[in-house]
Amino acid sequence: MRRRTLNLVLGLGLIAPFTAGLPLQALAAGVDMEAAKAPRVIGDPDAKVSIVEYFSMTCPHCARFHTEVLPKLKEAYVDTGKVKIEFKDFPLDQWALRASAMARCLDGKRYVAMVDLLMKKQADWARGDNPFVELVKLAKLAGLSEERVQECMTDEKLLDFILNERLKATKDHDIKSTPSFVMNGRKLEDVFSFESFEEAIADVL
Repeated sequence: MRRRTLNLVLGLGLIAPFTAGLPLQALAAGVDMEAAKAPRVIGDPDAKVSIVEYFSMTCPHCARFHTEVLPKLKEAYVDTGKVKIEFKDFPLDQWALRASAMARCLDGKRYVAMVDLLMKKQADWARGDNPFVELVKLAKLAGLSEERVQECMTDEKLLDFILNERLKATKDHDIKSTPSFVMNGRKLEDVFSFESFEEAIADVL
C-alpha cells in the first residue's frame, strides 16, 4: 500500500509558506494551549492494548483507514474495552497542518467527530479551489466561526506544538509516512487492513 511520504527537508519551516491565501489579522481571544495539547484518545484508558495513529488530514490513505478500518476496530476492540486509540497529527502539507490546528481547537469528543467529518469530506476540501472556505463550512457544523478557524490556523504556539510533535514522532518511532501506527510502544509494519490489525492485536491480548 503506497503512502504519502514526509519531506524531511521542510521541518519547522513548514510554517513559512502557510500564509498564502489565508487571512492573517491578529485576533484577541487566543488558543487555550492546555486544552489543545491534551491527548485525543478513544477507548478505555486502562485498555491492555494502546494504538497510536500518526495521520495527516490530507492523506487519502488516512481517510481510507478512518472511513473503512477504524469503525471496525472501534466496534470489535475499542467499544469492548480491549484497545484504546490515540490520534496524533503528522501533517504532510500546509492544509493538513491548518486542518489539524482547527480540529485541536475542539474538545475531545468534538475533535473526534471533526476528524471523522474531515476524513469523510477530504476530497471536497483538500482538493478544492479554496480549502480555507471549505474548512470553514465544516467547522461551522461544530460551532466554530470563521474568525475562530482563522485564529486556530494561525496560532504560532499551536502550529509549533503540532510540528514539534511530528518531529518527535520521527525521532522516537521513525515515522516518515501516513498513516503509521505504534502499538504498545512498537511501530507496526505493513499493518493497514482490519485483518492485519486483528493479527497484531491478538499477539498482545
